[in-house]
Amino acid sequence: MSGLPGPRILVVDDESFMRMTVRSMLRVIGRFNVEEAADGAAALATLAVFRPDLVLCDIGMAPMGGIEFVEKLRRDHDEARRATRVIMLTADANEATILTVVRLRLVGYLLKPVSPKQLGALVRGVLGLPE
Repeated sequence: MSGLPGPRILVVDDESFMRMTVRSMLRVIGRFNVEEAADGAAALATLAVFRPDLVLCDIGMAPMGGIEFVEKLRRDHDEARRATRVIMLTADANEATILTVVRLRLVGYLLKPVSPKQLGALVRGVLGLPE
């Protein structure tokens, strides 16, 4: 795990190109300590050692997708992990998915492709950072 200063962000996506893209956008937005995971199961393992201030997560991943990841996260025995703030970055815009996002108490939902401006505004807002 990197020891960079700044808020800690975990990027969870099964596509390495998307993780790289989001990481690049975050470099433009500000100074963050960024870790990556390729699916929900890997993200849960990463959470055991990396306490992110925010998780940016895809929905459609295997073997564990974003919805299942957040459901498990919300049932975690550790209160701080249970309260982890999550933003979904996904191409899935159907009504059932949006209702699930609300039920899981996510702090944001952005449709891919995500622009640096959209991501920056939401990340800064969630983390309480200046524009």
